[in-house]
Amino acid sequence: MKKLERAGNPDTVDLTLFVRTSDEEIVRWNRQRIVDALIRETDIDDETADAVSREVEKQLMNSGISLLTSTLIREMVDAKLIERGLEHARGKHARLGFPLYDVGQLILHPHRGNANLPHNPEATNLILAEGIKRAYGLHEVFSREVGDAHAAGDLHIHALGYIDRPYSICSSLEYVKKFGINLPHSVNVAGPARHGDVLLAHMVRYAAILQGHFSGVVAWHGVNYFFAPYLAGMTEDSIRQLAQMFVYEFAQLASATGGQSIFTDIHLSWEVPEYLADVQAIGPGGEKTGKRYGEYLLEAQRFLWALFDVYREGDAAGQPFVFPRPIVHLSEGFFRTPGWEAFLEHLCDVAADKGNPFFVFDRGGLLRLSECGSLPLGRSPSYCDDVENPERMRNASMQNISLNLPRLAYRAEGDSRRLMKLLTAQLELAVTAHVQKKVFIEKLLNYGDSGPLSLMTMNRDGHPYLRPDRTAYLVGMVGLNELVRISSGKHLHESSTALKLGLKIVGHMKKEIDRFSRKYGLRLILEQSPAETTAYRFARLDLRYFSPEAGRHIRGDVVRGGLYYNNSTHLDVSAKMRPLERVRQEGLFHSFLEGSALTNLRLAEERPAKEALAAFLRQVFFETQSAGVVFSSDFTTCPDCRKTVRGFHETCPHCGEKSVKGLARITRYYSLISGWNKGKLAELGDCYRTSSNF
Repeated sequence: MKKLERAGNPDTVDLTLFVRTSDEEIVRWNRQRIVDALIRETDIDDETADAVSREVEKQLMNSGISLLTSTLIREMVDAKLIERGLEHARGKHARLGFPLYDVGQLILHPHRGNANLPHNPEATNLILAEGIKRAYGLHEVFSREVGDAHAAGDLHIHALGYIDRPYSICSSLEYVKKFGINLPHSVNVAGPARHGDVLLAHMVRYAAILQGHFSGVVAWHGVNYFFAPYLAGMTEDSIRQLAQMFVYEFAQLASATGGQSIFTDIHLSWEVPEYLADVQAIGPGGEKTGKRYGEYLLEAQRFLWALFDVYREGDAAGQPFVFPRPIVHLSEGFFRTPGWEAFLEHLCDVAADKGNPFFVFDRGGLLRLSECGSLPLGRSPSYCDDVENPERMRNASMQNISLNLPRLAYRAEGDSRRLMKLLTAQLELAVTAHVQKKVFIEKLLNYGDSGPLSLMTMNRDGHPYLRPDRTAYLVGMVGLNELVRISSGKHLHESSTALKLGLKIVGHMKKEIDRFSRKYGLRLILEQSPAETTAYRFARLDLRYFSPEAGRHIRGDVVRGGLYYNNSTHLDVSAKMRPLERVRQEGLFHSFLEGSALTNLRLAEERPAKEALAAFLRQVFFETQSAGVVFSSDFTTCPDCRKTVRGFHETCPHCGEKSVKGLARITRYYSLISGWNKGKLAELGDCYRTSSNF
């Protein structure tokens, strides 16, 4: 090795030593870069930083390496920090990224963490970005206690890879109708739409924009009523064409992060929603029409009927549309509105054949908005003001966290008092995580128009787009059925004692969540977790840490790795129960859940009669406490003849093609089962399917 050059910098290594930086440049070695980085990124003093840099330089001089990478240098610095016991500084100095091998595997093979994610270069970009942001969140946003709890599987922070965004939002189309598309830093501005097809284009564009700022569902209030002023005087064919455009535009909008379809919910009503009946309607050009929304009943119903004509037909291959998900609200007023019988059968025809409609039951003046909570319309002055100015009806959720309930039972070892204490402690830890996420998002919002969340801070109607007073913090759960079985020896559905224990546990959670809401000044609510991967992840981790007991309670195939817990407050998916009894028992839990809550009834291959489903839904509404029901069917689709049939088949019944694809509802949306994780595949195989006899 040549002598060190002493001129200018007595500690500079030979000029032949170069570093390939993360900025894709090759520069000469300079020890001062290490000192500057340590002082900038960690809390160590100048003297220690200088000493570490000298030790690294000495090691490099003795190595004989002529071309370094900044990654290698950082690893060497981290090793020196560990030797000095400076673990906190090492954590702040860490580089976030993926091993080379893992990147290669992600590029070559599909990822099973999100069944809505295709396998393409854009999806790979998303997965890699998520991985870095996930690590950042665990290191910088959340405390070590919270991060360790997530990593160990005590709880699960959903959408952790979207740490710099809120979770979900339910927006009002009135905002788009009144203000057009006028976004921060946008080169061009679009005024309020004057025609229905232009309004649809604005809505789709806005949904894509919102998807870039939220990690979960982008939903829309009262869609058919807010569209109604644009439909006056239109023919049936024109309305049908607009409805078809509406569904296809959202169904094929694969412009969301990772090339996914946008998770879109549209909230719909047959009857005039009570909160809209006397509100002045906004029509073409963002101007008031001089009518109330209650006067647009006919137009709203015609559009609604046409939408479900489209859903009933399915796409060009006969497959059900995945998005937008139609959320149909049934209230007491629904059953008093003329034509409800025919419309309910129309809905049930679609539900029996394609499974699209979600039936949500609004009782007692509540408006259920899934991941954004339930709104007590008419019960407070502020909500009344929103109703009078529906463009302000924007309700969001900040974050979703699920608790691993079976693990609490393993730790309690049969002691009910200890179980409740552990549950309370875990709830408070989840609330702590919510507080930490809130602080981080507020930090980003404080940058205002020049920050990364400038869209959230824009003020067109007297409020920022993301309204803190209309933001919920979600706490979900996984494996209530397994917790009860571990504690009582019975599944929830097997005895009244087991069911009462489950209700006691969720009631305790509700009481504690309400207490923490008052303590921390947050709107904390319980919900049914989507848990597409969480139930699988919790089961795998519990099998690792709590065997052999966990092996007796985890569901699925332990040998093949297809493990899962029953999701949320759902009963055992394999239980052979009459549909009404399942809905009745699961509905007992729904009164504790302000967030998303419903019963998923999987249907057998034989198609049930629409009249039977309609009668069943009426019975559910008036005789149970259920907050919602959805009917799910399985399908086989053939890429060769482009036909879709009910049930799973090895070959296409029409042409005999063997390369068929299975399609089913994974949690709350349809997807190809080839993209499912092992746990969800095992659960799908175990599910009891209700016969056509309702």
